[in-house]
Amino acid sequence: MRSRRMAASLVVAMLMIAACGEESKGPKQGVHDVGGNDAFNASLVAENVIADVTVAPAKVGDVIVHMEFAPPGGKLQQVESVTGNLIPPDAALSTLVLWFEKSGTNHFHYELAVPIPGEWTLEFDAVLADGTAALYTTKVTFTS
Repeated sequence: MRSRRMAASLVVAMLMIAACGEESKGPKQGVHDVGGNDAFNASLVAENVIADVTVAPAKVGDVIVHMEFAPPGGKLQQVESVTGNLIPPDAALSTLVLWFEKSGTNHFHYELAVPIPGEWTLEFDAVLADGTAALYTTKVTFTS
């Protein structure tokens, strides 16, 4: 009886170790896990405000850029507006201007079409209620 329990415990432990050792199938980069396998995720900090950014999917074509902000004062301190640019890897192409829509408390999104693959630069300004502007920049690689 004791050896059966020990064997069962050993099997359970081996299954748990095997499950923990699997390769992650989460987002390509970042701290938070949103948007699935084809998403780009990053957590950025400027002016003590954390911006969790998701680009889904990080592929050529239609994408959604979503961001959620966590100011030092929490949800009580509002991010008023967000504007930005998506700068292409090829200087011959035009920069895409992003005017984010508010989709909830400190949540913003923008839908756009990415025309070519490569490493683009996403930069954006978040304006806080007190007028402070927080500037963020990150590289996003879009695949075909």
